[in-house]
Amino acid sequence: METYTMRHMRNPAMSPMMGYVNIPVIGNLNVNLLQTNMSLSNYLYPVKDKNGKDKLGLFLHPDVSSKEFLSNIGNREHIGFDATATVLGFGFYTKRDKFWSFDLNVRSNFGFGLPKDLFAFFKDLEVGVGKTYSLSNLNLAGRAYVEAAFGHARDINENIRVGVKIKPLIGIADAQFKFDDVTLFSDKEIVRFSAKASGSVLGNFVQFVDSAGIVQDITTADDFATNDLLGGFGAAIDLGVTWNLDNILENTLGVLVPFSLKGFTASFGITDIGFIRYKNAERVTFDKTISWEGVLIQKDENNDIVYNLDKFTDQFENIENDFRKDGDASRARGLRTTTNLGLEYSFLNNKMSAGLLWSAHYGLPRVFNEWTLSYNLRPTNWFALTLSSSVAHGFFRSAGWAINLTPKYGFALFLGMDYVPLFWTPEFDDLKLIPGRGLPIYSTNINLNFGMSIPLGGNRYHKFPSRKEQKRIAREAAVTDDTAH
Repeated sequence: METYTMRHMRNPAMSPMMGYVNIPVIGNLNVNLLQTNMSLSNYLYPVKDKNGKDKLGLFLHPDVSSKEFLSNIGNREHIGFDATATVLGFGFYTKRDKFWSFDLNVRSNFGFGLPKDLFAFFKDLEVGVGKTYSLSNLNLAGRAYVEAAFGHARDINENIRVGVKIKPLIGIADAQFKFDDVTLFSDKEIVRFSAKASGSVLGNFVQFVDSAGIVQDITTADDFATNDLLGGFGAAIDLGVTWNLDNILENTLGVLVPFSLKGFTASFGITDIGFIRYKNAERVTFDKTISWEGVLIQKDENNDIVYNLDKFTDQFENIENDFRKDGDASRARGLRTTTNLGLEYSFLNNKMSAGLLWSAHYGLPRVFNEWTLSYNLRPTNWFALTLSSSVAHGFFRSAGWAINLTPKYGFALFLGMDYVPLFWTPEFDDLKLIPGRGLPIYSTNINLNFGMSIPLGGNRYHKFPSRKEQKRIAREAAVTDDTAH
């Protein structure tokens, strides 16, 4: 979306059409939830209540077989969460094509992996099959940091535009935990849990207070002065390039092609290449076995399974005493890098376009890939509308939309959402999410984006000349022809 002021966040070469000043804090808010296979359709099933009426029940319901449920679950489910808030930001042009930007952002991301055996354990608990489950693939990771991004973009020639961002970083906290050996044993009257895990906490947001290596207490940021929350420092870089493919082969390589690529634009951007080194890093290990005897499993009035967890959860009250400190030192941690590769075809004098975007989000704890198709409508320089659909997460099972209003003066507004559910469960009285709807059954991801800014003047840059610019070029060409004759 060319009129979107923060489009350079995905690719620093993709400058907006005009300069801007962000409204503090609400200038750019982005929340992104990425999942692999955790749509509600895998966890909700049609069942009967005690009166024989249709209802939706969880996979734990006795009418849902273990085989049916587990056939819809991957060997390892992943969830990733990102959030970005721009506290301060602005961008401006010098000359026609040189764009400069600055953003101060607060960012966080979190991810965890859940092994298939964890879901099998809860499903089989009612039966009491006397089975052992391995949860060794269970892990989690998260971080929070502040970045200051200094960006610049310019044309190399009429076809190629490049951009770069240099980003000093301040780390707040970074934590990673991996369960190396985790087993669950369940029978009708007993559940036994044993785990060996290791992890690290970087920064001063959380500290483990120990005595002879045994953790006595876990303290949080409330116990520290504000300046102690600056846990580490680092740097990152964003790189980007866009190609106007019209005549690029002829102009760049001298290769003649028998077809026209007019209107096609390709782009590639890679963001967050960098790391943060924390001055305080604490490694801990965990080794504990918990037995939960006298399991109470019963059915409520709706025939749903109810578990008594009191005796089990009581054993976690002083769980910090089961951690052991395993040394501390400074340590560096890489960021979650993202690549974006796009292709757009513009037509009707750039009033409309169709696009394809591939995005890959690396790390925490795995790579998430996305393929997105989009249709873009921009009848004027101050209004743009985008409709999209994600291919990787169920083609046309969800849709995305975005609206951008960018007047020359006043306030610019951007509002967008990806993965809007297109399929819903039947409307049951006890499962209404919104009036007239049930629950979204196929949606796995959620993305929300909101921003407000103040435009700085009129249109300063566009890959296609404006009508006024076209008339000026035509007049200059006419004068040149007259002079030649």
